[in-house]
Amino acid sequence: MDLNITNKAQDLPFSSIIEELIAGNVAKSPAKQNIYKKMKGVVAIDLPDIEAAVTLIFGQGKLTIEAGIKGNPEIIIKTSYDLVMDLNMINIRWGLPYYFDEAGRRVLGHILSGRLKIKGLFFHTVLLTRLTIIMSVT
Repeated sequence: MDLNITNKAQDLPFSSIIEELIAGNVAKSPAKQNIYKKMKGVVAIDLPDIEAAVTLIFGQGKLTIEAGIKGNPEIIIKTSYDLVMDLNMINIRWGLPYYFDEAGRRVLGHILSGRLKIKGLFFHTVLLTRLTIIMSVT
């Protein structure tokens, strides 16, 4: 399957990590391919500790990665580099992120402590859930 990913932020090593993670996860799972095709919206990931931010623009089977925070993203994830990688470890059960095991409780702990901030968490749950699914390595 051609994922149609355009990385316009190649100067940021983090953008390549995101690109490879999404491409690898989606390529090996028909369920994730279906979710990826349905995704529409804009998500920014801001990592102040490594001075990197990327914007992921999803549109019906296409992904464009831009450097910095572009436009008005529906979701902005702000955290440190090591904590954003914890999001990739969330298990998916019954088509939803599962927060009741060790990986899920760790992410919830980051949110509750303020170390992981997700703007749009309650208003764009479908986009966030789909992002979590395609980024999850499990």
